[in-house]
Amino acid sequence: MKFNSHLLLSLSLLSWLWAATGNDAFNFSSIAKVRLRRATIDMGVDNRQLDSIIDLAECQDLRKDCTHQKTTDNLAMLECALSLTSSQLKALPEPCQHALWQQQRQLQSSHWVEHTLLPSYCASEQVKLSGCLNSIDLWSCLEDNRQQMPKGNSCRQQLRRVHEMLGEDYASIGEFYAVCGNLVEQHKCGRMNVDHLPALLSQLGTAQCLKAQAMFNQKAPIEMSCKVAINTIEQQRGMLELFRVCSNDLIAVCPQERMGTAAAYKCLVRHKSDPKLSSQCAAQITSRDQQLGRDYRVSHGLAKACKDDIKLHHCRRGVSEDKQVRLAQILLCLESVSKNGTKLASECLVELNDHRRMLMTDYQLSPELLSDCADDIPKFCPDEAQLVNGQSSTGGEIIHCLMKHARGRRPQRRITAQCQRGLETLIKVSDAGEDWRVDPVLRRACKKVVDVACKDVEGGEARVMSCLMERIGTAVMRPECEQALLIIEYFVARDFKLDPQLYKHCRDDAVKYCSAKRQWDDVQDVQMDPERGPMILPCLHRMAYSEDEQQTLRKDCFREVKRVMRQRAISVDLMPEVEDYCLSDLSQYCGDLTTKGTEMECLQNRLDELQPECKAVVTKYTEEEAANIELNPVIMSTCSEAMQQHCSDILKAGKDNGNMMDCLIKHKNDADLNKGCRAAIEHFQIISLKSYHFTTKFKEACRPHVSRFCAASATKNEVVACLSEVMRNDTIRSQRPQIPKECRQQVKSQLYQQRESILLDPKLGTACKSELKQFCAEAKGPGQALECLIQRTSELGKACHHAIFMIKRSELGDSGTDYTLLNTCKEMVYKFCPNTESMQLLDCLKTYKDDPNFDERCHFVVVNRMIEQNTDFRFNPSLQNACGKSINLYCSKIVNTAQPNEELNGKVIKCLKDKFRQSKLDNKCAQEMIKILQEQALNYKLNPVLQHFCKFEIQQLCKTHMNADEHGEVEECLKAAFLRKQLINRECQLEVASLIAEAKADIHVDPILETACTVDLLRYCSKVMSGDGRKLGCLRTLLRQTPKSLEADCREKLERRIEMFRNADDTLAQPPEDMQQLVQQVVTSPARKFFLVILMSVTGLVFLTGILLGRATKRAMGLKNK
Repeated sequence: MKFNSHLLLSLSLLSWLWAATGNDAFNFSSIAKVRLRRATIDMGVDNRQLDSIIDLAECQDLRKDCTHQKTTDNLAMLECALSLTSSQLKALPEPCQHALWQQQRQLQSSHWVEHTLLPSYCASEQVKLSGCLNSIDLWSCLEDNRQQMPKGNSCRQQLRRVHEMLGEDYASIGEFYAVCGNLVEQHKCGRMNVDHLPALLSQLGTAQCLKAQAMFNQKAPIEMSCKVAINTIEQQRGMLELFRVCSNDLIAVCPQERMGTAAAYKCLVRHKSDPKLSSQCAAQITSRDQQLGRDYRVSHGLAKACKDDIKLHHCRRGVSEDKQVRLAQILLCLESVSKNGTKLASECLVELNDHRRMLMTDYQLSPELLSDCADDIPKFCPDEAQLVNGQSSTGGEIIHCLMKHARGRRPQRRITAQCQRGLETLIKVSDAGEDWRVDPVLRRACKKVVDVACKDVEGGEARVMSCLMERIGTAVMRPECEQALLIIEYFVARDFKLDPQLYKHCRDDAVKYCSAKRQWDDVQDVQMDPERGPMILPCLHRMAYSEDEQQTLRKDCFREVKRVMRQRAISVDLMPEVEDYCLSDLSQYCGDLTTKGTEMECLQNRLDELQPECKAVVTKYTEEEAANIELNPVIMSTCSEAMQQHCSDILKAGKDNGNMMDCLIKHKNDADLNKGCRAAIEHFQIISLKSYHFTTKFKEACRPHVSRFCAASATKNEVVACLSEVMRNDTIRSQRPQIPKECRQQVKSQLYQQRESILLDPKLGTACKSELKQFCAEAKGPGQALECLIQRTSELGKACHHAIFMIKRSELGDSGTDYTLLNTCKEMVYKFCPNTESMQLLDCLKTYKDDPNFDERCHFVVVNRMIEQNTDFRFNPSLQNACGKSINLYCSKIVNTAQPNEELNGKVIKCLKDKFRQSKLDNKCAQEMIKILQEQALNYKLNPVLQHFCKFEIQQLCKTHMNADEHGEVEECLKAAFLRKQLINRECQLEVASLIAEAKADIHVDPILETACTVDLLRYCSKVMSGDGRKLGCLRTLLRQTPKSLEADCREKLERRIEMFRNADDTLAQPPEDMQQLVQQVVTSPARKFFLVILMSVTGLVFLTGILLGRATKRAMGLKNK
C-alpha cells in the first residue's frame, strides 16, 4: 500500500503540472509519457495474487481444452487460452474470459514482474533484471537482457514465453489498460481476442462490452479518455474490415504495399475508380472516406503521426475528446500552425500532404461539399458523376467540374452560392494553391509543362504554380493545363492567404493596413472572410503605390504584390473585385472571349454601356492599369522586349506610376517594335480616350484645373481641347499662364499623340470619315492621314474642314503638338534648335530652312506649315502677338465677319500689307510683316491671295518656274509680266502691283533686289535706318547722282524696279470718292508740285480775268441804273 500511495502522489503531481501549464508550456517528453502510462497500469492492477484460473467454476471448459499443459498455474492457462481457436474461445464463459484478461493485463505491471515473475522464474538473475523496473520500457529492457542470456537458461525461456503472451503491439494495449482498465474491472468486461485480431484490436470484445454497459447503465458513463480509446479500436476494426474485403484488390492495384498499413489504404483510395477494383471494395473505401471526412481519427496514420501536434496546438478546440472532429478542422489547424512559422513533425507533414491530395481526389471526403453541392453535381456534372463499379469517379473530375461552373458567366450555368462556399472551404483545407501536385487534374494536365518550363523551380510555397502562371500565353503552355490552372487560381485569388509567397511576405502589412486576420486560419471560421478576403490584395496594391512615405509596404511584400497582380491580370476571373460586379455584363458582351486579357479589354471597350457598379470597378481598374502597365497582360506579353530595350530605367526603378506607358508611347513607332506591341499600345491609348483619369500623368498634373476650367467636359479629348484653348488664349494675350507647366506639358503630350493617329481623335475620324476613304485611303503611316487631310483642305466637306481648322490652329500655335513636324525634323531640331522651347520650334526651323545642310523632308514640312500659317492670321501666334493692336485698328471688319472655324485665306495679312505699304503699322508689327513679306516674295505659295487671283497667269506665264526652288522665280515672273502688260485679270494686276509697291516701303520685303544690292547697301547706305523706304531711297539717289558707283546687277534690277513702281502706282491709283480722298491723293502724289503749279495758275487766271472784265461789268450796271 505504501507503493500505491507514492504512485498516486506522483501521478497527482504530474497531472497538476499538465493542467496548470498546458501542453504549450509543459510538453511531456516521450520518457515521461511512457512512465506515466506504466504507472497508471500499475496503479490500476489489483496486485494481489489472482485466484487460480483453473479452479474457477466458469473455467472448467478451459481445464478440458488445456489438458496438455504440464502445469496449471495462471500463466500456463493464459498461454493455453491464447493458443485456442476462435470457436473454443467463444465457448468460454465471460467470467472466465475476464479472469484470463486480468492475467494478461498483469503481465505489463512492474509489480507483477518484480514480485511474481522474477522470484519464480529468474531468482538468480533477479538482481540484474531489477534494474529494468525503472527503465523507460520495462519489457524492452527485459527483452534486451534476455538476448544476452545463455540459450538454455530457464529464465531466458520464461521471459520469451511471457513476452509472446504480451502481444505484438503491447504498448498500445498498455495505453488501453491505463485509461480503461479500472472500468473493465468494475464491469467485469475483460474479454479475450476471440477473432485473433492484431494489436489494439485484440481488445475489441472488451471495448464492445464497455459500450454495452454504458448504454445499459447511463448513470455510470465511460470516462472521456476511455471513450477515445474505444473509438480508436472501432475505427481500426473498420479498417480491418476494409482490408478483409479488399485483400484481392490490394494485390491487383497495389502489389507493393503491405496489408493493413496506412500506405496500403492510401493506395486503395487513389485507385478507387480503377476498373480493377471490385464494387465491394469500392463501397468500403467510399464508406471509409465519408467516415474520415466526419472524423479525422478514422485515418490511423494521420491521427498517430500528428497526435502530438494536434494536442500541442489545441486543434480539437471546442470539441471534447470523445466527439468526432472533422478532417477539415484538423487539416486547417495544422496548416495554420505551419503557415504561421511553427514546424510540424516530419511524419505529420507527410500525412498532411497525403490527406490534402486525397481531399482533391475524392469529393466524398468532404461532408460539407456532399451536402452543399448535392443538387449541383447531377445538374452540372452528370458525365463526371457516372458510376464506376457502382461508385462515383474519384480522379478529381467532379471537383474540377464544379469549380469550372463556379466561373460561369450566366447565372443559370453557375453553381449555387452554398456550393461555391463549400468549394472555397475545400480549396482552403487542401491548400491546393500551395502544391500543384495536390490536385490530380492539375497534375495530369500540367506535368509536361512543368517538365519543360519549370523543371528547375524548387518545389513548395507555390513556386511551381507561380512558374506555370508566368507561362500562360507562351508557346510552352498547353490549353488543358491553362484551364486547370485558372480554375484553381480562381479560388486562390479570393483569399490572399492561399498564395503562400504573398501571405509569407505580406501578412504583417495586410494586418497593419488592410484589417487582415493575423492567424492563417480561425478554427471557428473555416470559410474566408466574405468582406475582407477578396479585398486584401487590392488594398495591398493601393498601399504599394501610396505616396505617403509613412504607409509603404516592405520590399519583399511590394515585389510579391506586383507579381500576383501581374499574374492575375490575365483573366477577369482572377480579379474578384471586378468579376463579382460584372457577371451580367461579361455574359452579355464578352461571353465568347477566352484569350489572355481580352475580357478586360472587352469591358473597357464597352465602358459606357456597362451597368453602373461594373462601370465603376472597371474604371478604377483601368486607372490602376494605366499607372502600372504590369496589369495589362497583352502589353506585358507583346512589349517585353521593347520595355527592356527602351524603358529599362523604369523597370529597374520598380515603380511605374504611368512612366512605362509614356515610354512605350514615345517609342511606339520605332522600327524595332513589333506589330503586336504597337497595336496593344494604341489600343490602350484608344481606351484612355474615354476618361482623362486613364492617363496617370495627365490626371495627376491637371485634375484641379480640369475641375476649374473644364467641368463640363466628358472625354479626355474634350478635356484636352478645353485646357488647350485656355493655354492658347493666355499665349495670345501675353498674360501669365493660368495652367502650370506640368499640366501644360501633359496637354501638349496628349495633343501630340492625337496627331499621330486618327483613331486617337474620334471626333476628327467621324467628321472626316468619307474624306479619309476618298482621299487618304493609302495614308497608313503615323501622322500621314492627318497630313493628307491638311493638304486637301480646299476639297474637304464642311464638317471635316471645320475639324481640320481646329487642328491646324492648335498645331501651328504650338509646334510641340505637331507630330509630323517633330518626327520629320528631329535631327534638324537637334542640330539647329537644341535649346528652343517646343512651342517655338517652327519659328526656329523657319529661320534655318534655307541652310544648305537642312534636311529636304523637314524643309518640305516647314514650308507646308508656313503656307498654312499664311492662310489665316489665327494660325500665326507671332503675328497675333505683334500685330494684335493693328488688326483691331485696321482689320476689325474682316475679323468680325470671320467664321470661327474657317480660314480667312490671307485677308487679314493683306489688310496689314496695305497698311504696311502706307507705313501705318507700329514698328513691332512692321517687323513681323517684313518677315512674312520676305518669305512670300521667295515662295508664291505662301501668299494665298496671289495664288487665288493669279492662278491662271501662274499656270500659263510662269509654268516653268512653278516647281523651281524657292528663290522668288514665280513672283519675278509675274512682275515681269506685269511690266510687259501681260496680266489680263484686273485682280491679279492689283495683287502684283501691291507686291511691287510693298518693296517701296522697305527693301527687305524684296529679297531679290536686296540680295543684288547687298554690297552697295553696306558700302553706301549702312548708316541709313531701315523702314519707310529709306534704304531704297538711298539707292535711288545713288542711281540718279552716281549710277556707275552701283554694282551692275544692282543697277539693272533697281532701274527695273523703278519702272515697276511707276506702273504699279498707275495701276493702284483709284479715283477719289470724296474731297478728303482727293486732297489726300494730291498730297501723297509724287507730282504734287505739278498739281500745286496748276492750282496756282488757275487761281491767277481767275484773278486776271476778273481784273480785265471787271470794268465792262461795272459800265453795264451803270447804264442799267440810269
